[in-house]
Amino acid sequence: MSPPSRAQKRWSGRLRTAGALLLLSSVVAFLDGLLPQASDPVLGGLPHRWVIVAVLLGIGALAFWLGRRWR
Repeated sequence: MSPPSRAQKRWSGRLRTAGALLLLSSVVAFLDGLLPQASDPVLGGLPHRWVIVAVLLGIGALAFWLGRRWR
């Protein structure tokens, strides 16, 4: 496999940061949905909030992994 290009190295930190923030926000949304007496859940009004949380988790993990790989 070839080494990462200059553009990939430039974007690696941004991808890691974006991935970490998406992972953090999806974990917070997941935990917020688990609370029985949540006053105003983040994704409570949406019918498929668990699917949205899973998608955010997957995108965040992928961005973080790609940023680490391009380092």
